[in-house]
Amino acid sequence: MKPARPKRNVFVLGLVSLFNDLSSQMIYPLVPVFLTSIGAGPAIIGMIEGIAESTAALFRTVFGKLSDRLGKRKLFIFLGYGLSAVSRPFLYFANAWTAVLGVRFSDRVGKAVRTPARDALISTSVDPSRKGRAFGLHRAMDRVGALGGPLLALLVLSLFDNNIRLVFLFSAIPVILALFFVIFAKETSVPKSQTVSKTKQGLRNPGFVIFLIANIVFTLGNSSNAFLILRARELGLSVALLPVIWVLYNAVCSMSSPVFGSLSDKLGRKPIIVTSFIYYAVVYLLFGLANSLLAVWLLFGAYGIYYGLSEGIFRAYIADLVTPENRATAYGLFNTGIGLALFPASLIMGTIWNAFGSKWAFFTSAGFSLLGFLIFVISLGFRKPGRQSDPNRDRDVPPTANILVGGVSKPRFLMTDDRTRG
Repeated sequence: MKPARPKRNVFVLGLVSLFNDLSSQMIYPLVPVFLTSIGAGPAIIGMIEGIAESTAALFRTVFGKLSDRLGKRKLFIFLGYGLSAVSRPFLYFANAWTAVLGVRFSDRVGKAVRTPARDALISTSVDPSRKGRAFGLHRAMDRVGALGGPLLALLVLSLFDNNIRLVFLFSAIPVILALFFVIFAKETSVPKSQTVSKTKQGLRNPGFVIFLIANIVFTLGNSSNAFLILRARELGLSVALLPVIWVLYNAVCSMSSPVFGSLSDKLGRKPIIVTSFIYYAVVYLLFGLANSLLAVWLLFGAYGIYYGLSEGIFRAYIADLVTPENRATAYGLFNTGIGLALFPASLIMGTIWNAFGSKWAFFTSAGFSLLGFLIFVISLGFRKPGRQSDPNRDRDVPPTANILVGGVSKPRFLMTDDRTRG
């Protein structure tokens, strides 16, 4: 018998992410400008973002493993969002970059606590044949909040004479609402697999390991988005328009996520993942070559498409590869690897920017993206042809269960794409 799947979890957790991002994106576009105003340069900004992301990332595997071991998701989701709610308003009192580092670190630890458990809960709340659509919808709702956050920041700035500190203070309100909606999420009962299929080997799945390595290499070129904001400022974008260009980016993110998520359910994850690596490299090359404000606006919109090609699809792909009882750990490991790579990524970006200019900093990032692409593509060539696919490979139930695949008959070439051996 198939376990109950509370489909509303996707919508409820989408609302949680929506209100949390209303809060975080009120702050995020303004942090680089705020740091500059208190004397921090690009290298310091890179160090702050790198330390905050990478050190907090160490906790993601810990909390993911703990969530799997205890079989609890909601507890970690609530604690994670709660820590962020407490941390962010303290930016109001910051007078040195070290204080900003402390707030950013605490906020990122909150993300480390909640993200593995949340993604694992989403993956077991829908039919496996619709994981891409579910994660795409969740990421779209997340980006709707990210779209509204800069607008709220713009409203506060206009009402209070460009007082950035008040934006930081008011950011506490939406994240408190996010905590309220966590209450309505439902735990899922995930039966432990009695056997391990060749397509899902838990954390030992070679497909998961190679995907993790490829993304760590890629992330060395995926520095903080704060550098995109600095690039926009370098080309003449005013402070008042920073929230607006961030709205554009998040609007495209929100529209593209469910589209590519649903497409990955039909075509498979791998073609879209390959496209995402190449697309990112092209966008960053163009950011380096940009010489006008029009180019900046177009590139921020184009960058939003990359989000749709990656975020939700990467999460769905991991769920394709890893058994349900190990998923929070897998998401934690993945986020830890990415987070650890973010520290040198932001330092590399900031250092090259200071030494050789922004153009070469963006070119370097594009190069790392292409290297990650090569690792992932080469790994696909080592797949042994002729393997018989397991018709139950995407099911979050033991392989011996008597089930239908998505309730419909699918062509064989679709059934043997990226959801075979990974």
